[in-house]
Amino acid sequence: MYLISCRPLFLHRVKQQLWTIKPCIRTITDTYISDEQFKIDDEDSTQTKSFVHDSLMQSIQSCSSLSTLFPLVRANLPQHRAQHIAAALLRACNIVRSCAYFHPINMEHYRKKLLIHPIFDLLCHLCEHRLLELNFEDHVNIMSSLVKLDIRMTSSESPFLRHLFTALAQTEYIEKFDLNLLNRFLIALVKKSNRHLLLPLYKPLLERFRQLLFEIGPSHTPSTIKCTIGIMHLLGMAIPLSSNQTDDTQARPDTLVRLLTLGGMFPVQMKKWIPHAFINWNVNLNRILWFDIYLILSSAKRHFRPLNDLFDLAVTRCNNELDQNNFLVDHDTLYMTCALYKYSRIKLKLRLNRRLHMCLDNFDPHEICLLYQHVNPDTCNDWELLARMHHKLKQISLSNEEYESDFWPMLSVLTEHINKNIDYYTTETAGADFIMHLRAEIERKKSRANETWFIRDQYLLILTFYLKYALSGTAIPRNIMTNADPMISQANLKDTGTLLAGYYNAASSGLPDAANMTFQRQIKQIHEMIVHHKMEHLSNLSIYPFSHIVNFLSYITSSRYSIDTPLLEPFFERLNTFDSQTSLTLRDVNNLSLLFSHSARLYPSLLDAMCSTLIDTQTTSLRLIATFCRCLYKVNYKPEQINDLCSLARHLYANEDEIRPIDMLWLSMTSTGLLNQLDEKLLNDIFSLSFLGNIDQASSKKNSIQLGQPLFRLNQIVCIDHPQLNIPWFNDRFGFEVVLPDTRRHWMARNTTFDHIESNLTTMLGGKQYLQIHTFSPYFHEIDFECILRLDNRQPVRCDQYDFTKNIGGNKELHIPEGCERVAILVTTPNHYCHNTTHYVGSVEVSFRHLKKLGYQLVILPYYELATIESSASRFRYLHNKLFKNNQYTNSYVGSKSTSVNPL
Repeated sequence: MYLISCRPLFLHRVKQQLWTIKPCIRTITDTYISDEQFKIDDEDSTQTKSFVHDSLMQSIQSCSSLSTLFPLVRANLPQHRAQHIAAALLRACNIVRSCAYFHPINMEHYRKKLLIHPIFDLLCHLCEHRLLELNFEDHVNIMSSLVKLDIRMTSSESPFLRHLFTALAQTEYIEKFDLNLLNRFLIALVKKSNRHLLLPLYKPLLERFRQLLFEIGPSHTPSTIKCTIGIMHLLGMAIPLSSNQTDDTQARPDTLVRLLTLGGMFPVQMKKWIPHAFINWNVNLNRILWFDIYLILSSAKRHFRPLNDLFDLAVTRCNNELDQNNFLVDHDTLYMTCALYKYSRIKLKLRLNRRLHMCLDNFDPHEICLLYQHVNPDTCNDWELLARMHHKLKQISLSNEEYESDFWPMLSVLTEHINKNIDYYTTETAGADFIMHLRAEIERKKSRANETWFIRDQYLLILTFYLKYALSGTAIPRNIMTNADPMISQANLKDTGTLLAGYYNAASSGLPDAANMTFQRQIKQIHEMIVHHKMEHLSNLSIYPFSHIVNFLSYITSSRYSIDTPLLEPFFERLNTFDSQTSLTLRDVNNLSLLFSHSARLYPSLLDAMCSTLIDTQTTSLRLIATFCRCLYKVNYKPEQINDLCSLARHLYANEDEIRPIDMLWLSMTSTGLLNQLDEKLLNDIFSLSFLGNIDQASSKKNSIQLGQPLFRLNQIVCIDHPQLNIPWFNDRFGFEVVLPDTRRHWMARNTTFDHIESNLTTMLGGKQYLQIHTFSPYFHEIDFECILRLDNRQPVRCDQYDFTKNIGGNKELHIPEGCERVAILVTTPNHYCHNTTHYVGSVEVSFRHLKKLGYQLVILPYYELATIESSASRFRYLHNKLFKNNQYTNSYVGSKSTSVNPL
């Protein structure tokens, strides 16, 4: 009647008692009988006082569905005390969250159904009127349960929640919190849109936390330590209260260690706080524990990009301490390695490897699991060290309660990046043996009698593991495949992406069909299940809103996956459903910009809406505008409101809004080269000696192409399109050392069509002496074929008497023989166009325009026209007509409102 239908049928068949909420199943509001006044459990647990002889309380706590709970509440209303009301409210939230955990796509439906139910509304009103009869523990339990149902304190969904928070937020009540209540109060407070409520309460919460730590002193238990760490991450323990930077550098360094965990909660305030923390860390780095350095660097890479200077200081300290190994304990080695290993140079890795060999036997499996997240076949080439680590990792077993919780993080490391690790685990004996060990562990767990079946996330992780590590095409066990369909039906978009990547990896493994026919049939079934369920869900906007699709596509097309494009087409089709009524957030704009920058797909109405969102949103940053401009440059599109956006960008830049050097380059490239919107202040800053010096210094520390390539292209744009700016050309060295070698490597992979064109052109012009292959313009633009034709009679001129490359290092003026023209013949590929269109990408548009301005006559040979020519004679006639009858740039620029057309 109420939420009976939310039980997935397969779970009902496999383990019906999963839906009876018992202490062995961890949910949001597990309740239990306890005579203890204080006990700390996991953050999702709750503590509700219960009385052994209270039959009504026991009945409420034993309810496993709303269809039994709400009639029980209605029938016993006169007998309800405040504790009964609180217990019933908690149990209702508990049931809904438990059901949604196993079927998350229905979470919103379950939540709304609960909120509009008259009995639930009655319970909220009764509880609100009897708050004074409840203790603080009940208050926090109720608030936490409601917040975890995605109910916002500022919304009209539950005024009771707001009143409850107002009561708890009084200073005199906060002073009565113990560690457990403080931890769970903070968990509820920082949930989603409730985060802004933390700032006014920061000082009293921080003061209460310090008092509790002083009261506990050195008598910490594992439970209090876990609770303390949770509070420190939530509260931050890091906001500098002083505006004097000198005072901050003298503060205890560990008071600033966890500042970065607040990055997502207070992005505006972080701009003020973070400089103080950097100064403190740089000055006091030698006083900070290696555990805290590990936390700083791992958080920094997640929120603020790699902190190169701080990382370099940590490397220096690490080298010094390795030289004085008598002062280095094993745990320092562990956290030192976790902090630095993944991004360090080979010399430091070798030193850390030697140190790990010395102390590896002293680490327990928990620590080995943490180490494995940083030292694995992706980052380490010491096979002996890896073999020893894998031997110890075998102690982490699903049958060992002490180490069972480490099994899933270990499996996540193996499956997180679908294309990595594979060679080691398929070719090395120790790696293959470890994979077989894990398979045996999983199958042994499932085969045991009376064992609880894996929950959804664990099952999907196991399925991805089998798809990725299909040793010799070994079939997936039948008991794993039995529940594949219902489990895949519950996969969220992120899980779907991982499964798609696993399928693509398994399908392209290249194993002989005869050796793995069962496995091939299984992966085909898995793919059909994914497509069937996800297409059904994608058609329902209430399940997957537009923003979810955007997040998924941005995630799945990132560098960690390599998925064949046709597999993603059904998901991209959803972008065509966008209309002007769909609102976009800044996060959507950022994800879409990254998505289109990677996949070059043209959606004009969507790009116009993204531009409007940036203009209309007050919190738009210059950095986000630069990301959007990079997208526009990729897809070669000018939105309707581009003039307003460029005006906003100039205003933000004039007001010194935060922006990185790479963003400055892309912003200037797009506005100057594609949008014809000059920002002379930005250009002057980029081509200043100080900025160029910083670029050179940064390029020496990391991949030079990251900053050098956009600077090289911008230099081309200003020299060719805007000579009036008098900006000199200074990129010959980058062109000779980077551009030419990269282009030549690309030419070595040319296809047979290119060879046929070369043969036909040689015959047509009268010999090889009339044709140049693989040449460059004076500004290093790539040209496939080049020839010289007389203007009067269209006859070819010998090319071997001219040095076509002499202008590259000279005065950059194109040498054209008198009475002749230089013809550049360019063969396009699908990469020259936006996906499934004849619309050039921005880089191709700019390059073709530059070649014309330099004095070349262009002959464009589109790949989709060449693909339709079947015979050699037809190809010869096609090329002859292109070269001699129409050697102008007939492939005119596609306008900003081009529509997608399938060229094939």
